[in-house]
Amino acid sequence: MIRLRLLDDVAFDDVGLPAGRGHALLAVLATAGGRPVPQERLVEELWGRDDRPANPAKALQVVVSRVRAQTAPGVVQRVEGGYRLGLAAEAVDVLQARDRLRSAIRAEGAGDATTTMDAARAVLKLNVSPAGEGPVAMLRDAARADRSRAEALLGRALTALAQHAEALPLLESAPVDDEATQLALLRSEAAVRGAPAALHRYEQLRADLAERLGVDPGPRLQALHGELLAADHPVREGLRYDASTLVGRDGDLATLRALAFEHRVVSVLGPGGLGKTRLAHLLGRTAQESQVHLVELVGVSDPADVVGEVGSALGVRDSVAGRGVLTPAQRADVRGRIATQVDQGSTLLILDNCEHVVEAVADLVAYLVAVCPRLHVVTTTRAPLAIGAEHVFALGTLSEDDAVRLFLDRARAARPGTHLVVEEVRRVVDRLDGLPLAIELAAAKVRVMSVADVARRLGDRFALLRGGDRSAPDRHRTLLAVIDWSWALLEEPQRRALRRLALFHDGISVGAAESVLDDPDTWEVLASLVDQSLLTVVETDAGVRYRMLESVREFGRLRLEEAGESAEASAALTVWATRLAEECGRDIWGIDQLTAVDRLHAEEGNLAEILRRSLAAPEPAVAVRLLAALGALWTVRGDHPRVIALTGAFDTALEGWDPPDELVDAAVGAALMVQTNSAVADVRRSRHARRLLEHYAQRVEQPVVSALARVLGGLDPHEMEHWEERLAGLCEDPDRRVAMLALQWSSHGKENAGDPRGAVEVAERALALWRPEDGPWGRGQLLAQLTGLHAQLGEREASRRRAHEVLPLLGRLGAHDDAVQVRSVLAVAALVEGDLETARVEAAAVTGLAARATGGLGSRIAVGPLQAELSLAEGRLEEGLDRYLRAVESVRGLVLPGLEARSGLEPWVIFTEGAACAALARHAAPDDDRAVHLRDALAVKAGRLLEGGRVGNDLPVIGIAVFALAAWEVLRGQGSDRVTLGVRGLVLADAFGYPRYSPSLDWTRWAAEAEARAPGELGEATRALAGRRGPELLARARALVARIAPPGG
Repeated sequence: MIRLRLLDDVAFDDVGLPAGRGHALLAVLATAGGRPVPQERLVEELWGRDDRPANPAKALQVVVSRVRAQTAPGVVQRVEGGYRLGLAAEAVDVLQARDRLRSAIRAEGAGDATTTMDAARAVLKLNVSPAGEGPVAMLRDAARADRSRAEALLGRALTALAQHAEALPLLESAPVDDEATQLALLRSEAAVRGAPAALHRYEQLRADLAERLGVDPGPRLQALHGELLAADHPVREGLRYDASTLVGRDGDLATLRALAFEHRVVSVLGPGGLGKTRLAHLLGRTAQESQVHLVELVGVSDPADVVGEVGSALGVRDSVAGRGVLTPAQRADVRGRIATQVDQGSTLLILDNCEHVVEAVADLVAYLVAVCPRLHVVTTTRAPLAIGAEHVFALGTLSEDDAVRLFLDRARAARPGTHLVVEEVRRVVDRLDGLPLAIELAAAKVRVMSVADVARRLGDRFALLRGGDRSAPDRHRTLLAVIDWSWALLEEPQRRALRRLALFHDGISVGAAESVLDDPDTWEVLASLVDQSLLTVVETDAGVRYRMLESVREFGRLRLEEAGESAEASAALTVWATRLAEECGRDIWGIDQLTAVDRLHAEEGNLAEILRRSLAAPEPAVAVRLLAALGALWTVRGDHPRVIALTGAFDTALEGWDPPDELVDAAVGAALMVQTNSAVADVRRSRHARRLLEHYAQRVEQPVVSALARVLGGLDPHEMEHWEERLAGLCEDPDRRVAMLALQWSSHGKENAGDPRGAVEVAERALALWRPEDGPWGRGQLLAQLTGLHAQLGEREASRRRAHEVLPLLGRLGAHDDAVQVRSVLAVAALVEGDLETARVEAAAVTGLAARATGGLGSRIAVGPLQAELSLAEGRLEEGLDRYLRAVESVRGLVLPGLEARSGLEPWVIFTEGAACAALARHAAPDDDRAVHLRDALAVKAGRLLEGGRVGNDLPVIGIAVFALAAWEVLRGQGSDRVTLGVRGLVLADAFGYPRYSPSLDWTRWAAEAEARAPGELGEATRALAGRRGPELLARARALVARIAPPGG
């Protein structure tokens, strides 16, 4: 985001800066681009040599101080060597433009026309004012020169992308001293105004060079001159026109044009059904070359016939037309005549469908580009040519939006007037890999069935996706035929590999492939499948992985069933999965935790699918090993719903099963993950998790799992009424891990009992016991816990310090949900302190993290209230209140696995309703019925919380409900008695340890309101409690809520 503008105005954060020497100071510092500018030079630039102040250093400091006051303290920085601009290049318009220009120049040098175009456009978006004096005028003069360079770069890039109409005026206005611009200008003029106009301009260029320099145009210009002469008689052979539009390929076509312009040989690579052939025909129809020949090789079955087929298509086989097969000498003769034919001018040769004769095509293409300097070749193929001149363009599948657009277009063509629901269409195309052929075949079925029917029948996609366009070649009439074409080109080792690798649900690592294939030539087999576009290579943080389209995977599974290998292959997959789970399940609780997290994250999709199947089978011995590892990963990342969702299946699968000795650690580890994660959201407990902990905890050998089992074996997180006595001995246990975990749970207990100060002290004791060999997650959990506790106590600096300690840890672990909550604390602290700029930055970070989180509670409940508070702080009151009410509706509708029956008393619901109620009490209009309805609903819930058997579990939740109701009475109570009642409620909520880190719940603000409306009552109410906290005050809370509750509540 640009903060400092110098090109069209001088402004900071869209506020104009007063004219004067401050403008010159900022211009000189910006021109230096972040480098220090000596004080002496600044004085000379600002005052000149004839008007130097008596005390230059002091005068300069006055200007610097004024600029800082008008902008921000860090905009001008004092450093060794003078002063520098303290803003990133992206935040200063002139520096951003300079960076974009450099990017455009680099991209042009690398032959990347698309990036050149985008970067040059970014430069030209910034307007440059003709006004300005001194350093500002000099800066703008330089910026105008940069704009001229950007216009020439953009013009040349557009020419390379065949966008000639837009390129031409840019190139005509650009200096044409360099050959690259001259070439682009001639090409675009020929495309827009015809070859004669371009030839006329060439003559002008030639005459100008001869007159000024006495030289002829260079070889490249002369070659283009020859192309323009030939352009009056263009050759277009073998090209077809489409009966329907090509959807979603505009960007790919532009990229392919640029590549074909830059490189001698480009291979459009990808699996069948992507639309490679249609893209090649479209490229040929819009090509700039004087000759374009497209040769289809699908009908060539013998590699020896490739030269003859190409020769026939180009009309050079007359002397041997009667021969069915050419001799080697005749092939050499025809090959030479092909070269002569394509070397008569600029020529584009497109060879379509090369994979089944790829070696013969490679030999021919290598020869032709070696002897024909003006020839460019494009091939479409499922396997690369593997020659030195080749540049591979891997054509991707359609984006989701383009896939939906293609389906809608083709379905409406099949049955005009049909009503199509976009979300139903989206669900269909999501299962079709973005493969255009599959989408078109599915859309054609709308002629006789609904989209929902199509979706239901995709379980047998090969039976469904057949037929379609009768004008299409046979290999594109059914989805099965498309894949079968590639299958026919495989040898048995590759076929066996495809069958087995089809069992992987989410990509394949080399190690996994080696394990499941048990083949010493695994690398070579994988390379063969990649070459046939049956696997794609993906670079990930975990290294290279191989991915298979869903349609290819289903094809492989069908072939696996036909071969009778399913049981054997599934067993091999299970062995690999359980071995990996055992290794990572051991390491994830120790010093190698990060490595284990990375390994599990890379294979998460595969392992989760095998876990699902093992629970459904059931196979308890497999399930517990996988759940112990994956449950640990999801716990570390804060993805608690992933574990909670498996509780019912876990209980069913383990019915009547007892672990053998070698699986005790895994079984107890799995049980611990189920128990602790279900406790996070207070959802249903697992009877078998409890049974395993009770009967097997003492037999666990792994130290960390043993410590966890000892702590949780004597403590049910669902029943915390007697937590203190149960944990007391364990907090002093000689086993450091046991004591640390017990103290951590004790801290949670104290917080829930309304004692956040005691919770901090216990958490600090736990943190002191942490050691690196425990893995970083344990430390991260305690730091995150302390971040929230300090915020709850209003200790913002301590909270901020702990937050900055823990955020890098959470990021490294991928614990985005926990990071959302920590970042939210920082954002709210900034709001309370009135630092809106920091609050905006942190709120944006929260939103970004929430988008990356995978469904945890924090990411689903934090964003709405934070955005509401930001709007309120910025003075957009109605927007802020609307956002709060939408957040309330959102959390009320939040469904967690295992908690489908909602009570409305869930902590996240009460917190959001309480914060919203307090905000409405302060900001809503007196006649706003929404505020009254929310307040009345919360009063009823507060009564249920105090009477409903949940007392003792989470007193801060009771506290926030009491606080919000009390705040309402303080501001809106009718009469002094109601205001006094509200003040007493605030003090009670404080004694319950209510969470106060939302600005609408900030204790300091509300205490001031209370004192202003009922002087002395706050102190009186505080003294009346005599230091009592939480559980001792429940009777008072019940009485107070009963008086506040609406009639009939």
